[in-house]
Amino acid sequence: MSKRKCLTIKEKNLILHEVDKGVRKKDIASKFGIRPNTLSTIMKNRDRIQNYDSSNSFSKRLKTCVYEDVDEAVLKWIHTMRDKNIPISGPSITEKVFQFAMVLGYDEFRGSNGWPEKSKRRHGIMQKQYLVKVKTSMIMKIG
Repeated sequence: MSKRKCLTIKEKNLILHEVDKGVRKKDIASKFGIRPNTLSTIMKNRDRIQNYDSSNSFSKRLKTCVYEDVDEAVLKWIHTMRDKNIPISGPSITEKVFQFAMVLGYDEFRGSNGWPEKSKRRHGIMQKQYLVKVKTSMIMKIG
C-alpha cells in the first residue's frame, strides 16, 4: 500500500456506498487501498463529499478556500472585467485580492503569491494571450 493515495470524489462516494451497505471498515480500506484513518476522514466529511458540485469535475481533491468570500468577490470582479473586455494581469488580480480582503474585514489576510493562481485553478479560469497579426506595408524610401 502506498503512503498516500488521492481519491476522486467518485471513489469516495463508492466508499460511502460500501459503508452504507454494512461492509466491514477493514474490508473497505483494503479493497480501496487506503488506511483506516483515511476511511474515517471520508466518513466524517460525508456531507461535503455527497454535496460536491460535480460541474467542478476538473478537480480531484475536495479542497476549499479559507477566505471563500474574498475568493467569490475576486471571481465576480474577474467576470465583470472580462464582460467589459478589460485585460487583467496577474498583479492586478493580486492587488484586488488584497483590496477585497481589507474591505471584508480580514486585516490579518496574508495571501501568498500563489493565491491568485490557486483561485484561478479552483474556478477554471484560464489566462489567454491573443496574438494579433498586423500587416505592415512596405515603405520604400526613394531617394
